Amino acid sequence: MRRFILPFLVAVFGFSGAAVAQTGDAILILDASGSMWGQVDGQTKISAARKAVDSILSKWKTTDRLGLMAYGHRSKGDCSDIELVVPVDAFDAEKIRSAVRRLSPKGKTPMADSLRAAAQALRASENKATVILVSDGIETCSPDPCAVAAELKKAGVNFTAHVIGFDVTDPAAKRQLQCIARATGGVYLDASNASGLENALGKAVEATQGTKVQSQAPVRPEAEPDPLKGRNFRGLARLAAGADPISGESGLAWIFFKVRPDGKKGELAASVYGAPANGEVPPGEYIVEVNYRQVTREFPFKVEKGKLTELDVVLDAGYVTSEGAIEGAGKADRVTWDVHNVNGAYVATDYAALPRFVLPAGNYVLTLTKGASKTRKEFSVAAGDSINVSLTLDVGVLAVSAVYAADGPKIEQGIAVEINRPAQNNADKPQWIATQYDAVSRFEVPAGSYEVVVSVGHAKRSFRAEVKSGDTARVNFNLDAGIAGIRAPEGSTIEIYSAERDINNRRAWIATHYDSDLSVALNAGNYVVVVIVKGDKKSEHAISVVPGKRVEVSVK
Repeated sequence: MRRFILPFLVAVFGFSGAAVAQTGDAILILDASGSMWGQVDGQTKISAARKAVDSILSKWKTTDRLGLMAYGHRSKGDCSDIELVVPVDAFDAEKIRSAVRRLSPKGKTPMADSLRAAAQALRASENKATVILVSDGIETCSPDPCAVAAELKKAGVNFTAHVIGFDVTDPAAKRQLQCIARATGGVYLDASNASGLENALGKAVEATQGTKVQSQAPVRPEAEPDPLKGRNFRGLARLAAGADPISGESGLAWIFFKVRPDGKKGELAASVYGAPANGEVPPGEYIVEVNYRQVTREFPFKVEKGKLTELDVVLDAGYVTSEGAIEGAGKADRVTWDVHNVNGAYVATDYAALPRFVLPAGNYVLTLTKGASKTRKEFSVAAGDSINVSLTLDVGVLAVSAVYAADGPKIEQGIAVEINRPAQNNADKPQWIATQYDAVSRFEVPAGSYEVVVSVGHAKRSFRAEVKSGDTARVNFNLDAGIAGIRAPEGSTIEIYSAERDINNRRAWIATHYDSDLSVALNAGNYVVVVIVKGDKKSEHAISVVPGKRVEVSVK
């Protein structure tokens, strides 16, 4: 499996001497392969690339002409998918920026052939050309892009490559990128994250303008260490037959189980991690369980004494990411992603803003949830795919607090806030959504109208609230209530009724308590408190509850 590349190659025409600049033709070559849906610093690599392109455009000389080339943006697995999207013309930052935004990553990363294509497109000019290559990995189509760079240089093409290694963890990939820079007389720069990428690009642009920039590559190639020294096992895993081996993935596990007499998995014998995996395994017959995120495959395997043995497996799987968005607010965060197969069986859950799944080839449903809001999309993933499933969620925030009266105080404890979808007609009941008990209760719900029921003690009122997607509606409701403090002898029963009698001369019962010292919230109005002492002595007390105030009743 290829080590995924985020390159964009910028052919920038340089200078004749250190002091006098020429007007130049330039081509920006942007990787739009499927690997661009990978992640760095909480964003997709295509997003980081767009920001990096912006950083270059803001520094570009308006006297230079600029075009845009992209590859991997039209088809999967096609090493010839290279296109001059914007022909070389007078510098137009917005035209380049808009074209980059429209790119949708799909395919492979033909880095070497892109170098050839850029050189061919620029041959009509007599100007010198500089290429800025930003990559997070290794070439996936040509056997040796370094040799191609040297070939172009030897052929007399005015060609210097300044190379930036973006989050490169594969030593072989870093050596290859450093070689391209050395072969063309350019500089190599490391960028460990998205902000580092923009900084390195700025230095690379300075280098094209004649400023001396220190290369971070050794003057001579470093000797390649032998990863198999002292080891007898090497494991290679591919997402699909014929695909490049997976590289740079430390989370891929190779678990060795001894084989029982019945041919099934027995005792655990060894574990090796990585892609590719290099390890020492005792000789013997095994069933090797290969685990890669949501994919598990088993393979029979024999390790022979004194011999290097290699296991090259096909996982029949693909990468799936998603760029979730909140309608009206942009990027989704604090969300839950769930994957089920089309039959409803659970597969995986991720809580990252940008999830990444490795799924066996098949048909699935991706669900994005935030609070009470949910959206879903069916999708298919084929072996070797690297796809993005975009979802947009309709969700806003309803933040509810309450006060006893118009001028306070605020209700801090004992509050319950229930939200419901209003009934559609008189025959229906409101649909309950959620209940919270905080002084400020926050609900994440789809846009729309809601019935909000706020209660504390025996005080309760209903309100209406509107929620817009991507927005926070903060409401502070007046419960129009007060507190009744009732003291009675130990062992008393306290009953509370409304003061008003109905047509049958009955008062509406509110509550019964068995506390001798009671403090309870009631809606503003008139009430009757009935105190029963030790089951036989009964007394009635009329009270009026005033919003935001406390009324006392004491019975001896």
